[in-house]
Amino acid sequence: AEASVTEAETEAKPVPITLLAGFLGSGKTTTLKNLLENTEGVRVGVVVNDVASVNIDAKLISNPGNEGDPGAADNVMMELGSGTVELQNGCACCSLADELLTSVQGLMSGRTFDAVVVELSGVADPVAVKQNWEQAKMVEHPVTKLADVTRVVTVVDSCTFGTDWMTWDSLNDRDGYADPGCGDERKVPELLAEQVEAADLLLINKIDMAGPDQAKVASAVARSLNDKASVYEVEFGKIASTEILGAGVGLVEKVAEETHDHSHDHKHDDSACSDASHDHSHDHKHDATSCSDPDCTDTSHSHSHDHEESCDDPDCTDPSHSHSHTHDNTSVGNLGITNFVYKADTPFNSQRLLALLNKWPVPIKEELNLGELKEAAEEGVDMEGNIEKNPFIGVLRSKGFCWLAPSRWTGAGDDSWRHDTAMYWSHAGKHFGINTAGKWWGSISKEQMKGFFTNNMKEYERILTEDFVSEEWGDRRQELVFIGVGISENEITDSLNDCLMTDEEMDAYRQELKVFMEQQPFLF
Repeated sequence: AEASVTEAETEAKPVPITLLAGFLGSGKTTTLKNLLENTEGVRVGVVVNDVASVNIDAKLISNPGNEGDPGAADNVMMELGSGTVELQNGCACCSLADELLTSVQGLMSGRTFDAVVVELSGVADPVAVKQNWEQAKMVEHPVTKLADVTRVVTVVDSCTFGTDWMTWDSLNDRDGYADPGCGDERKVPELLAEQVEAADLLLINKIDMAGPDQAKVASAVARSLNDKASVYEVEFGKIASTEILGAGVGLVEKVAEETHDHSHDHKHDDSACSDASHDHSHDHKHDATSCSDPDCTDTSHSHSHDHEESCDDPDCTDPSHSHSHTHDNTSVGNLGITNFVYKADTPFNSQRLLALLNKWPVPIKEELNLGELKEAAEEGVDMEGNIEKNPFIGVLRSKGFCWLAPSRWTGAGDDSWRHDTAMYWSHAGKHFGINTAGKWWGSISKEQMKGFFTNNMKEYERILTEDFVSEEWGDRRQELVFIGVGISENEITDSLNDCLMTDEEMDAYRQELKVFMEQQPFLF
């Protein structure tokens, strides 16, 4: 049964929830262990996949009535087995139940926290989790009055980032990445990209094991994928709890006052940080697996930071000091990573686009080497003795929405559905796909559209202002972000423009659509 929510609890500000994402072995559990053992006065509730795996220091476990008892260690194990561990510093840790809402509700029952952290599985998509929570808020699930998902932290393994980015593997190909008996054909590089893109904070972990080159690649690519997030290079997941939980949580203000006055919002220890210097975001992001209907909103937020002081002491824990050793060397500009957004208000001719994509160069390397990729993009590659250039050689990541024109409106093999269907373009590493992503908003009337936004008219107005390109076609459009090394915006743009419908083809499109609507009025 769902726990009741008292009037006082309803009036209280919801406790912020941080989602902790990252692949298996990236260091999420070690990061959580450090968080739970914090001495900063912040009371944290943690939901994990397996509470025993956190390996919390036994001295920190709260065992009421067991003080001085030689058998306390056994009681600790019993408490671990019960599913919830309470610490002397006011934190608590519990195992994830089948349903996140139930787990958070159970954790908070009878306890007071400044923040809650949820460790996601290695294959979880944080965007989907946030969207599920938003849906629960819309139906006024009781626990959403107690807590709210406000932040995503993604831990990246700098040792394996380069090989994970260049692998052919799907999740189903890797032991432990998919549930037993449940095939998961999502591609490893694509999920890696999605976890990075969803983050408000990126922890580039294990830099001590990876070495400078691997760490540099992981940091630079992560920054290029998500220039809205704060990026820190860390060892053993060590970072101030206030960074993971976000500003304004618990005793953050008190902690800040106990250090010294400074001009930036983000504090960290034993870490390195640098800001991205460019912008590649586009207006409205969707995930192919969570956009089956037009009701989609982006709840992510962004923040930036800068560092005023530098520090060379490796043991320094002053959260206001910068401990970066690679601030200049890992900037995306220095490594030649650039980005741009391709936009057009005309559909692609499906056959011409397919012909272009069939020539997309597939990398053969098993490790991501930005220097070699940049050289290949700028000078071409040797293909059986001939140097061939392709504008897409240096592309690391591309994604977004595209509009494909139907090639056959009626009869066998017709694809008239393309007129109303948004397509989601997603490429990462060696993998590329274009999948359906729900209907364009322009496929329904504006009055019908309003019904999806009764609780969020700001998003309704935003879509009309930013996404609708014309009264005739609504929000049907091309909007694709390209990120890569040594790429030419002009060359890629020209290649894609060659695939757009010509004026004559658009005249035929309108005529075909008119006949189709007359023959099947019940669809419109």
